[in-house]
Amino acid sequence: MTILKLKLDQDQLVEDFFDSSHLIGIASTARDYQLCWQINRHLHTNFRINNSLEITLSKKSRSYHFPVFDFHEATNAVIHYCYNNHCQAEFLLPELKQIHYLWMIKGDYYQLGDVKKIVEELRNVPQVQLVSLLDIREIKNKMNLIF
Repeated sequence: MTILKLKLDQDQLVEDFFDSSHLIGIASTARDYQLCWQINRHLHTNFRINNSLEITLSKKSRSYHFPVFDFHEATNAVIHYCYNNHCQAEFLLPELKQIHYLWMIKGDYYQLGDVKKIVEELRNVPQVQLVSLLDIREIKNKMNLIF
């Protein structure tokens, strides 16, 4: 009997997932649902929690659950994701401990100038302390963002 083993090409998976994507880091002490409500209110988005996208990491025989909110722009074929980077004492992206939330924009519609405008608008949202445009290539644990 022959056993067939399939090997997952993680580099290709990461490249495909982050193709045409922009990542924004947000520092805020607000709870995830409060922050998304404020963003929805001020930037006219429609972030909603998507329990099927929740990311679970297992460390030290414990499971940590990171909620993901999403918002689809049907007219532009763009999907926005808002990740919570913190769960109890663990981080989705440990190299970005100062960032509480990550906003990923996936799709070809938004160019760098458009994303910079979103960053500027986010700075005016109540409960947002810091906003930064992140370089996805510099993130070590980006596999944690793939659901």
